[in-house]
Amino acid sequence: MTPIHDRYARQIQFEPFGADGQQRLGEATVLVCGCGALGSVLAETLCRAGVGKLRLIDSDRVAWDNLPRQVLFDETDAEQNRFKVDAAAKKLATINSLVEIEPIVTRIDAANIGSLCDGVDLIVDGTDNFETRFLMNCEAVARRLPWVYGGCVGAEGQVLAILPGRSPCLECLMPELPSPAATPTAATVGVLGPIVRLIASLEAIEAIKILSGNHGAVNEKMTVVDLWKNRFRQIDVGRLRQRTDCPVCGAVKQTE
Repeated sequence: MTPIHDRYARQIQFEPFGADGQQRLGEATVLVCGCGALGSVLAETLCRAGVGKLRLIDSDRVAWDNLPRQVLFDETDAEQNRFKVDAAAKKLATINSLVEIEPIVTRIDAANIGSLCDGVDLIVDGTDNFETRFLMNCEAVARRLPWVYGGCVGAEGQVLAILPGRSPCLECLMPELPSPAATPTAATVGVLGPIVRLIASLEAIEAIKILSGNHGAVNEKMTVVDLWKNRFRQIDVGRLRQRTDCPVCGAVKQTE
């Protein structure tokens, strides 16, 4: 088997990351919530980077209309209607055999979010709905567990790294759960592959910064992108950190 330092040589060579960052990454467990468009890119990127363990969560099967943007799946997966987490785990095992992959076929809900988060060091968002994201946010804040929010539709997307106790949480930004009827999705407005790869890559680099112990490099602003209109923005959400009335993280702020 190829020596670890040979495999990750170019990452280790990057001075801010280094051998210590690689070791930390290799000892970490990441919960990948959703294994579709964002989730498949996230899982592949983190697997290639050498995260120690990936816990993949999804209840859906591979469909033909997944193939333009869900990078871990191929035509055979669609023909055989395989569960996404099973198809992803099989592919990831061929990419990096050093990474432990735990595929779980389930839909995230209030009853299982706690057990799914047991033993993990960070959560990455590969979901497509705010109901699940609000559950992830509540659990992450309660556990002081960092997580990275990301979402995209059409050619637009946004990313925010959330460090409980340091940054505003998702409910600081969105005090009320957005109505599903008023929230565009890939199913209602479509989505282009390049925005998926970009948003997932931005999520992945924030995850790598956190897991490698480089918290000072974490982007504290929300990144908002519109690839169709060629717009890139950084939104300062730090002032929302002052909200002590947030029902999720207000108590955390007051006890610091």
